[in-house]
Amino acid sequence: MTIIQITEEKWDQAILKVDRHALSGYLFFIGGIQWFMGLLVAESWYAGYSSRIDYVSDLGIGPNAMLYNASVFLLGAFIVMGSYYLYKTGEARTLSFLLTLAGIGAMGVGIFPGYLQPMHSIFTLLAILFGSFATVASYQHQKRPMSYISIVLGVVALASSIVFLPYLGLPTGSTVTFLGLAKGSMERWAIYPILAWIIGYGSYLVGSTDETK
Repeated sequence: MTIIQITEEKWDQAILKVDRHALSGYLFFIGGIQWFMGLLVAESWYAGYSSRIDYVSDLGIGPNAMLYNASVFLLGAFIVMGSYYLYKTGEARTLSFLLTLAGIGAMGVGIFPGYLQPMHSIFTLLAILFGSFATVASYQHQKRPMSYISIVLGVVALASSIVFLPYLGLPTGSTVTFLGLAKGSMERWAIYPILAWIIGYGSYLVGSTDETK
């Protein structure tokens, strides 16, 4: 038996002592919170940045690019890890698949900043699209009213991402609006519902595990 096999066995034994639902929940929650906090810090340290006007991805090429890119990469990594342990429960196989794709998309956004096209746009689309699908699909694995809230958040994110398409390619500082919202605000309508869901779903998984003990 190799050292790697021994290490893997010990890791599996340690994981067995922790409920996989709770573990995936913690990973989703931590990943979402750290990205939200990283986003706030990157915005506050970017002189002249406007969350109403500027793209979220502009933070990945600004003066705090390393902070933002690392944070969004970690978001994706935490989602992928959480999806793995959710899959290992033997439940929510489809949801785990959708979340894994969304997590890979977020990791890609961190690796390929906005100036590296078309890869940045491809991974952004992957993250938002499958993040929206996962948000809706999670209703099967939650009790009411959380299941209904998840559907609403997923639909809002998906619809907003479609409405956001005309904003793509607008120059920096453009204040062109559709539905009364500039491009920065509209983009956040596509992203924030998914972020709110991943944090809320993580908390739900941890809380539902505690209730069964």
